[in-house]
Amino acid sequence: MNPLCIQAVVFDFDGVLVDSEPIRFKAGARALEEIGVSLTWDRFMRFWLGRTDDAGLRDLLGDRFEADGQCVVARRNALYEERLDEVPAFPDTVRLMERVPDGTKLAVATGSRRMEVDRILTRLRLVSRLHAIVTAEDYARAKPAPDPFLAAARRLDLPPASCLVIEDSLAGITAAHAAGMPVVAVDRGRGAVGLEQADWRVADLDELSLTPAGAVGVRSR
Repeated sequence: MNPLCIQAVVFDFDGVLVDSEPIRFKAGARALEEIGVSLTWDRFMRFWLGRTDDAGLRDLLGDRFEADGQCVVARRNALYEERLDEVPAFPDTVRLMERVPDGTKLAVATGSRRMEVDRILTRLRLVSRLHAIVTAEDYARAKPAPDPFLAAARRLDLPPASCLVIEDSLAGITAAHAAGMPVVAVDRGRGAVGLEQADWRVADLDELSLTPAGAVGVRSR
């Protein structure tokens, strides 16, 4: 890769900035169980993680999607909202936010809803650290399309190539590359597939550093 001059870090939300995926899984599994469909963690990671609800549930429900899909989404959302105050931040991500060089902007680009993101970030006292927050309401096409990340670059008033994306899903990695952005995959050890397609892959974000000149450093495991 050509030398970079990173001026911003754009975080995915679920699974990167906050540890919400186990709670999302339980909410989705319960919503599906109520209509007689079983959801395992492996199937959640394969079909639903990093994708839109429609895309994930079309694969999980098959012919039942048209009849049951939107009811499952509504029920999952309601169950998840009941537990938003339990969602913690990942400590390694907060530490990265604290040590990025002065002048490096921080943003979130996510497929989650604005209400969820704002409520969690406000409780965690992270809103003031972010220069842009892009949620599902802010773009037309979800990941793996580049729209979320391009929207973040516009709000940051930066060229896409100067924005370093941090992701935990293949859909997010694909979206970042489509936007012309370098991407780091953080592997939380939960079975996500396709992470090797990122420019860098780390076990946690303590392995990642940025220099004042905008170079990316990754500590060997």
